[in-house]
Amino acid sequence: MREVSFIDPAAQTATLTSVNLSLSQFATCYETIRYSPTLNDQTTFQQTAEIQARMTIWRSAADKLENWLVQRFEQNAQLGKLGFSDVLRQLW
Repeated sequence: MREVSFIDPAAQTATLTSVNLSLSQFATCYETIRYSPTLNDQTTFQQTAEIQARMTIWRSAADKLENWLVQRFEQNAQLGKLGFSDVLRQLW
C-alpha cells in the first residue's frame, strides 16, 4: 500500500490518497479521502474508490473479483472511518 497525505492549513483540509501495491498484477484500488470543514463547525468526510480487476482474459472471473473487492472495501472503509473518528475524538 502506498499512502500519501496532503494537509492544507489555509483551507483546513486533509486529503489522503492510497493505492494497493500487493497483488496489483491482479487488481488495483485507488482511494481518496477528504476531510474539510463546514460552515457550522463540523467536518465533511468524502471517500471515493476506483477498483479494477486486471484479468482481461477471463472477464467473468474479473467481474466476480471486482464485486468481492468492492464488498471488502466497503467493510474496511467503515472500520477505518470509525477508527479515525475515534482518534480525532481523543485529540479534541
